[in-house]
Amino acid sequence: RWVPVSSWTVSTHPKRMAEAVQRYSEQGYTWMKFHLSPFENVIDQTEAMQDVAPRDFKIHYDLTMGGSQDHMFDLLGRLAEYRIAGCFEDPLEPNEIDGYVELRKRLNLPLVLHHNAMGFTYSVLHRAADAYMMGHSRIGKAVRSAGVFEAAEMSFMLQNVGGNMTRAMTTHMQSAFKAADFHFIDSSETWKSDVVNERLEPVNGLIRVPEKPGLGVTLNE
Repeated sequence: RWVPVSSWTVSTHPKRMAEAVQRYSEQGYTWMKFHLSPFENVIDQTEAMQDVAPRDFKIHYDLTMGGSQDHMFDLLGRLAEYRIAGCFEDPLEPNEIDGYVELRKRLNLPLVLHHNAMGFTYSVLHRAADAYMMGHSRIGKAVRSAGVFEAAEMSFMLQNVGGNMTRAMTTHMQSAFKAADFHFIDSSETWKSDVVNERLEPVNGLIRVPEKPGLGVTLNE
């Protein structure tokens, strides 16, 4: 009946990162994702965000395959010491499966794998991550992969960017897949207006699955 959700923002000055944490935590979110940028110091950002974050609020760091094994182990180990640190997505190149396996052994926080060199097959069998992200996957592929994740007893989430219509669809999908117990992402919280009348807002980081006909939202003609 309820599924976990995350907010999303962009990498910017530590002060504005802290403002984003305050804004989304007040809206009922307990997670915030952002893509790291070479133009901002992630340690400064993390300290600023932690200073204003509630104790149960976590950061989803997306490294967008921007790292290599010669320094990523130390960086993630340092970030993992912060209370606000929640998980790390795509710290290495997609084909570095052995590196992911080793990184997972060293970290005490979840490792999320989004981009897969061979899809959600080889890396799942090798336990290269703690959770997998399916980004903009067609529904049929999501259904098939959900079966693989359930058989492997591996968590996953969906990332389908859009408005509250997309949020409603993704909420239904997450609720239908047994292994989809990681927070999903859709970025609808960044929209000022929408094409449907309802806004599906989180409560303690969870979205209630709509129970009205269809997706549970109505089009604003």
